[in-house]
Amino acid sequence: MSNFDDYHSDLAAWEQKPVIPLIATWNPNDVQHIAKEFGTAFQACSFATTFLPVPPGITNQSIGNKIAEFVTTQMNRRLRGFRIEDCLGAGYSDKQLRDVSDGRLFVCEIKATSHFNPGDSNRIVLTSSSEKLRRKFKPLLHHLLMTACYVDHGGQLEVQKIRLDLFEPTTPVNVRFEASVSQRLLAQAAHRNFML
Repeated sequence: MSNFDDYHSDLAAWEQKPVIPLIATWNPNDVQHIAKEFGTAFQACSFATTFLPVPPGITNQSIGNKIAEFVTTQMNRRLRGFRIEDCLGAGYSDKQLRDVSDGRLFVCEIKATSHFNPGDSNRIVLTSSSEKLRRKFKPLLHHLLMTACYVDHGGQLEVQKIRLDLFEPTTPVNVRFEASVSQRLLAQAAHRNFML
């Protein structure tokens, strides 16, 4: 367990990159403006009558991607002071939130779940690399996580709620650095191996 700020410092050391501020404390005026505008836009979207059709057998990851695009499209039609935009390239984050009045960018990630359960300890993976944040955003960075909670009505998804989490430097995060291999890497390795 760590906090979001310490995680980014540790990640920079692990990546052998300079430690730069990749998370900042939110300005209370920005928080209030985002919460108010997103609340108004969400109500105007009428998600209870605008369902997202999905084919049978679709994976949870595909559902998450489809919901992220659906929510982005619907919310952008009603947001006035902000735009949710794609943040192109691999890695965190998939989206960015633009303040249309001054062009400021906020890091934005959209996730989907069948319901928000405060007792659920399943991982919500955010990032394992700082490369995209360093390349796409200028410090200080503010991070917004949108979680779309949906119900499946026989292949018709209804977004019932959207939870906004505005991460602070002290926001707790679980950290798990992973090691992985590929068949290519295994083939190049000097260790003993046997094909049976």
